[in-house]
Formats: sequence, C-alpha cells, structure tokens
Amino acid sequence: MKKSLFSFSFFLLCFCMLAENPNTFTISGRVTDFKGNPIDNSAVVLMRENFNPASIVMTDATGHYSMEVEKGQYLALLAMRLNEHPASMELFGIPRVSDENLRLEFWAWNVIVDRDLTINPRYDRLELYGFQVFEVLGASPHLFAYVRPMSVGKYIETRNMDDISVDPKNIEFEIFSGEEELTIRSVQSIYEYHEEGKSSTAFIIQFDKPSVVGASYNIFRIIATHNAFGGEMGENWYFRKRVNYK
Repeated sequence: MKKSLFSFSFFLLCFCMLAENPNTFTISGRVTDFKGNPIDNSAVVLMRENFNPASIVMTDATGHYSMEVEKGQYLALLAMRLNEHPASMELFGIPRVSDENLRLEFWAWNVIVDRDLTINPRYDRLELYGFQVFEVLGASPHLFAYVRPMSVGKYIETRNMDDISVDPKNIEFEIFSGEEELTIRSVQSIYEYHEEGKSSTAFIIQFDKPSVVGASYNIFRIIATHNAFGGEMGENWYFRKRVNYK
C-alpha cells in the first residue's frame, strides 16, 4: 500500500512539473484591417532563422488563428493574404487581385515564445518592414528604432517593386510599449543602398523609454500613417529582450 501510494505521489509530482514547465505554447489572435474588419484566409507564418517556416496556419472567417509552437525565440511572425501582394505571381505563383484590393503585410520581429502569446496583426496598404528597437549606450537616454516603410500606392504609380519607398514629408509615426504611447523626439530619413541602381528610404526614430520595463522583454509596436495615395496605414511589432549587464 505504501509503495502504491509513493508511486502515485511520484506520478502526480511529475505531472505537475510538466504542467508548470510545458515545452509548447500557443500563439493566437485575430487578423484585421485598420477599421477592425476581419481578414479571412490570411496566412500567418512563424519563421525560424533564414525565414524558414516553423508553423503556418490560415485565419478563419472571423480572422482568428491559433498555432502551437515550441518554446524559443523566432525570427518573425508574418501575416498576409498571398494573392493580395503586388508580386504574388513571382513570389507564390498565383494570380493577384486588382489594384484597389492590393495590400502588403504585417510583421512581428524577434518573437520570444516563453508563454502563451496573443498577437493581433493589423495590416493594409503600407508595410513597415524590418522594425527594430535598440539603444546606443552612453549616447542618449532614449531608445532608437529602425523601420523601412513600403507603399502599395507607390507601386501602383511606378509598377516597380524596387521603388515603393515613401516620401518622408508624407509619413507620421507612433510608437508604443504595450499600451503606453512613447514620445517621439526625432525622425530622420536615411538613404539605404541595396545594390547598384537600387535603394530605398528608411527611418531612424528616437523616442522615450517606457515607464515599465518587462522582467524579460518589452513588446514595442510602431504604427505609421502615410498621407498619400488616399491614406495608407501599417503596423509592426518588435520583441526587445532585456539585457542585464554585470
């Protein structure tokens, strides 16, 4: 009897330890446009290093998705309707929609999965590619962000995917940590060289640090409004891991 009771207690302890330390977590949310309308049949892709997919799911009729993934740090999470991208034939081998229905995509970068996550992608006709947040120690008591906006309206005007940058005078940015809006101190456009004959316009944004610093990381969001081509909007996320220097 004592042996059976000990075995049961050991099994229960092991079960509780596994329940408290799972190897997998859930990423879920709802994909919408900036008016809150659901985007059904959107691909949601979690990517490992070198953009290799770790998980791919599709949103349902209400824009919801859910994926089970291993604990870890991932390169990015992407959300998009494949046939709405201007280069859908070249990228995916499928015909694209008409010009008025084109959209680009949403990105969340450096995704840290150490718990269940809710990521609600919002995207439309402005893509904010490569959003990253960093600090230059000793230079300023602020944070900096890099981002490269790309415009569907500019593509329709030029018919050139290599020339879809925005004019700096037509774009406005907002940056948040969680729900806290952070004061932007300066916005500088930069010339980004790609290769001979190809370049784009990116931005370096200086902004205040959040009042609340997460125990392990903060999730930053950037939202941009492009006051051209009838108005375009885009959003990106970045998971910034806390560094504890010793």
